[in-house]
Amino acid sequence: MGLRESILRRLPDRNRLRRSFLYRVFGKGILARDLWHFDARSLAGGAALGLFIAFTPTIPFQMLLACVGVLYFRVNLPIALLACWVTNPLTAVPIYMTAWRLGHFVLYAIPYADEYIAAYAAAGRGRIIMGSFCLWTGCLILGTVAAVVGNVLIRWLWKGAHLAHPRRKRPKRSQP
Repeated sequence: MGLRESILRRLPDRNRLRRSFLYRVFGKGILARDLWHFDARSLAGGAALGLFIAFTPTIPFQMLLACVGVLYFRVNLPIALLACWVTNPLTAVPIYMTAWRLGHFVLYAIPYADEYIAAYAAAGRGRIIMGSFCLWTGCLILGTVAAVVGNVLIRWLWKGAHLAHPRRKRPKRSQP
């Protein structure tokens, strides 16, 4: 049994999904076959979506945002939800600190960015607003890079797996 079959065997069936929270929130759209399909486009898109959302500072809502994105982009739901767990309680602090530092570097590389943002903030809230801009800027940059790398990596691995283990072509049936 290959990796694909073992993954498919562990996924929930339709009856179990109908009793789940996802079904109550999103309805029948969550049961669409293309959201559960295992092909290169669907898997790579699901991983890219999940990784992008994982790097945004929306921890309590990441899986909900991933479900909405999956319904819109029609990519693989289990992979998108799994990729959201890149940021978990153990990895969130290092990821967000790195994102803040990256955003701080990028925003301060732009001339007058801090003065522009401070002009829209009250005296006491300027640092909070600038800090949140730094965090979001860094998170969006890291999320975009992670999504592109994840998409390309999964497509490359998929292609390599199919080149290493080509399927036997079935002989064409002769028509009477």
